[in-house]
Parts: sequence; C-alpha cells; structure tokens
Amino acid sequence: MPGTAAATQLAGLQTHVLWGNVDNAEMERQLDLVKASGASMTRVDVGWASVQQGGPGRLESWYTDRLDALVAAADARGIKLLLTFMGTPCWASTAPDSLKQSCAGEWWNRDVMTYAPRDPAEYAAALSMVAARYKGKVTAWEIWNEPNHQDFWKAPDQAAAYAALVKAAYPAVKAADPAAMVIAGALSESDHAFAARLYQLGIKGYFDAFSVHPYSADYSPLDPRETVDPRYSFVRGVPAVRDVMVRNGDQRPIWLSEAGFSTATTRTDERWRNGVSEETQAEFVREQLRQVARWSYVQVSIWYHLKDLTSDRTDLFGNCGLRRWDGSAKPAWAAFQAGVAELERGAAPSPDTGPGPDVDPPAGNPETPVSDGPPPVTTPPTGTTPPTTGTPAAPPATAPAPTRKPTKKAKRRQPKHGTSTPTARKASTSKARKAKTKRATNASKRTPTARSKRTSQRKPRTAHRA
Repeated sequence: MPGTAAATQLAGLQTHVLWGNVDNAEMERQLDLVKASGASMTRVDVGWASVQQGGPGRLESWYTDRLDALVAAADARGIKLLLTFMGTPCWASTAPDSLKQSCAGEWWNRDVMTYAPRDPAEYAAALSMVAARYKGKVTAWEIWNEPNHQDFWKAPDQAAAYAALVKAAYPAVKAADPAAMVIAGALSESDHAFAARLYQLGIKGYFDAFSVHPYSADYSPLDPRETVDPRYSFVRGVPAVRDVMVRNGDQRPIWLSEAGFSTATTRTDERWRNGVSEETQAEFVREQLRQVARWSYVQVSIWYHLKDLTSDRTDLFGNCGLRRWDGSAKPAWAAFQAGVAELERGAAPSPDTGPGPDVDPPAGNPETPVSDGPPPVTTPPTGTTPPTTGTPAAPPATAPAPTRKPTKKAKRRQPKHGTSTPTARKASTSKARKAKTKRATNASKRTPTARSKRTSQRKPRTAHRA
C-alpha cells in the first residue's frame, strides 16, 4: 500500500476487541466476522495509558498479552491491522493536578488520558517500542483519534500539540518498522480547516496517509448539504480535505478511518443525534461505498462499527453496527458484503444508483466555515481517562471498555473509540453527552490495567456532528 497514491481501495471494520469486556474467545469470534464480511482490515484502538500504565521504558505484560493475541489472530485470518495509538498515561499527561491527584485512585476515570502528553517524545518512544514488537505484522499505526475534538485531545492549541506529536511519532515508527504506514489526522468529520492548520504547522512529509471521519448525521452520504460547512457532508467533506492536501502539494492518499450510520431509535430535530432505520442504514452503506469507489485518492474506508456495543436502542454510537447486540445481522451486513466486493474489485457503480454526485472540492476558500451546523471545535480538549501514577492497581481481570462521547457538535457526538483500559474512552453519544462530567459514568470504569472490572463499555466519541 504505497504512501503516495491510492492504487488499491480497501474496506475495513472498526472493532474494539481490546476492551476489557472482550475476552480472547470473543476477539476471535469478531475477527471471524470481519473476515466473513469481506473486509480486508480492522481498526482497533490501542491504549498507551494501558501499555505503559506504570511509567516509561517498559510495556505492561498484561496488556501486551492481549495485543499479542490480537496480532496473531488477525495474521492467521489474513486481516490487516490499523492500530490507533492513543490515551495519555497519568505520569505523562498535562492534565491539571485537580484531575491527576498524584495519579492516585482511578485516574483513568477522571479525564486524564485525553490531555496531550507533556513531551511528544514520550509518546513516540512508547509507539516505537510497540511498533518494533510487531514489526512486519501491523499494516498501519494511526496517531491518536480526533485531535480536533475536545473529548479526545485537550491542549491550549490542539493543532500545534497534535502536529508536534505527529512529527515525533513518524520517524520513531519508521525506525522501528520501515514497512508500517503512519496515518495522521484521524479528524472528527471532514474538518478541512483543521487540516489546513496542520499543514501550516508543517506536518507534510510526516505521514503516509491522512485520515478523516466523514460522518453526516442522519443525512444520506450523497446529500451535499449545501447550506452548511462541507465538513458536515460526506460527499462534499472528503473532497474539501483533499483540496487542502493538493493545495499544499501533497498527493498522499486519504483514509476514511471511521464513517457510518446508527440505527438508534432516537429521533429529534437535531439531526446529528438521530439514528436511521435498519433499511436506511443498508442503503447508506451501499451509497457510501459506491461514492468511495469514485474517489481514486481514497485508499481505505472503514465502517464504524462491526457489532452494536449495547442493547440500549437509544444509544447513538452504540448502535452503528452491521450486526445487532445479539449478534444477528442487520440488512446492512449483506449490503456491506456486496459493496466491499464491488469496491475491492474496482467495479463501476451499479446502474440502479445512478452516477451519484462526484462532487468537486467546494468553491472558494474551504477553510472558511459556513455558518450552519455545530461549531467546529478549536479549543483544546479537557479531560482524560488514563491510569494514575503511584503504584498501579493490580492488572484487572478485564479491562474496562471505553465509551464514546459526543463529538464536537457541541460535544454531542459520542466518541467512538474504546480501548480496554484507560486508553481510549468513549462517552455515550446518544445521551448527547449529558454533561461532560458524566463521561466517566457512561464509559465503563476502566482500571489502568484493562483487567479490572469493567462496568460498561465506553463508547467512541465521534458522533455525527451536523
């Protein structure tokens, strides 16, 4: 998979198989489903806060045992891995003392992990150790998740802090595993303005592909939504980001490392909070994959998520799966299988959908947001969820699963990442993030060791924002 052009288009599925409530048997069942779906790749969140819970210079064996199992199981099935490395451990976090509290107690439930690290070199060193451990077995490492979203990345200047992280991480990964791809961006929605700022800060040349999460609320992926900023439209947003890259002389590919639609039963006037019917989800799967096939510069498209994360039908991001909580297939499962077959063999869009809007980049300055829709998040995120300093708790029997938090849309989107430990935390989106304070509540309490009791899964926080 070259870093300069999208010669081949691959489809993937997000899974949270490192969450504390997922044992190795369930991990293998989910990877069997990934294989059966036709997907070539799965995206999994890996927690820095878990893998180095106790401090720098070493890796926690209870967590690397889980990672070893994942890497071996994916390799046995021929599934490529995109691993998102995120979640600052307490000892490295810039979270305020009021949250860190000397890293005592369950610091991972106090929003500590979402703060940027005090030194990007510490993140790079940790990622280098993990990349070296799995040299030749991990296709790509993604630098954090949604650094433009305050629920995932808090810093006085989000873009500057993230650019520094990318610049430190890229050479570290390449030294450890030259063949592994480094994916930067992971932006909540198609945030072309944030992407433009990253280029101004000099990230060009420090990644092999740029990733975005082009959600579009409950609107069709083909709806241009011309009255709002392109970032809130799937079909206009991705070309807007591409335009930023091209204007900066960058021909590297784009990865859609998260995108999807929920079948939650919620219906409100705020459409970014809404789910769609199962039949509509299936239609949107078809439309989305056919549109991706028209973008030669999009190399990977990952659907969020393989399987529902909860039995609560009102939970927005908990119901994005192609399969229901009980494991049964939604209509979108068969639609995804058919769409993947089309995408990966380079088939032209089926005639029944028509040509579809092959939208050109927006006219004018794509960095100037249009006034409709949720405001872009530009303030540094505050809050993290990692382990504490001091004596780490004994490795939990099961690491708590992260829950999603509402995304930028006025923080209403739920996060989508979850890692089995203090790593990634997802607050629940469907609850429209009932108050930031309740992030830890919606998310399962994770112990630093991902083995501790896990109350409930944390949901990824990226939610549809427009």
